[in-house]
Amino acid sequence: MLVGLVFMAFGPSYSYTLIRLLYGRKWSDGEASAALKYYCLYVVVLAMNGTSEAFLHAVATEDQLKRSNNSLVLFSFIYVVLNILLIRSAGAVGLVFANALNMVFRIIYSATFIRHYFRDSLSFSFHSCLPGGWTILLFSSAVTLVSEKIFLDRDNFWPTFCIHFSVGFTCFCLASFVIYRRERSFINKVVRFREHSD
Repeated sequence: MLVGLVFMAFGPSYSYTLIRLLYGRKWSDGEASAALKYYCLYVVVLAMNGTSEAFLHAVATEDQLKRSNNSLVLFSFIYVVLNILLIRSAGAVGLVFANALNMVFRIIYSATFIRHYFRDSLSFSFHSCLPGGWTILLFSSAVTLVSEKIFLDRDNFWPTFCIHFSVGFTCFCLASFVIYRRERSFINKVVRFREHSD
């Protein structure tokens, strides 16, 4: 989930830059950078869907799993229709949107199940499931999007790229520091677990 949030924070602002650096202006000024930008947001949706469906399949009864599978058939049909409509109207970006909408429907189904599963628990909330530092990542996302709009000039790429990159690097360092401070105990547990397992 945290990796998905990092993709969401920095991916949309630097997708054009990455493709420009790797493949040149021919590809970066086309559809590829826009598709990559939205795909970075799609990664977050994938992470949320994977986590929520894993929980559902771990605790659901046989009847609940049958209902879940029936809903997946319905979502697959909706996905096919969305694919046809959105690819025709928006190309590769439409394909990403169709996949994202399909995942959103599945997340809503899983979230409804999870909410019902924890209906008697006072300690559970979806907000508590978010990783530490998610607010700094949202802030970084806003700052880097503004930086791309203000500083990055596609016709004068190299000098403006340095400024845009510096803004993103500063945000990344700040976000890494905040996340480490808030998730330090969890990180230390993972490190100790790996040391003992080796």
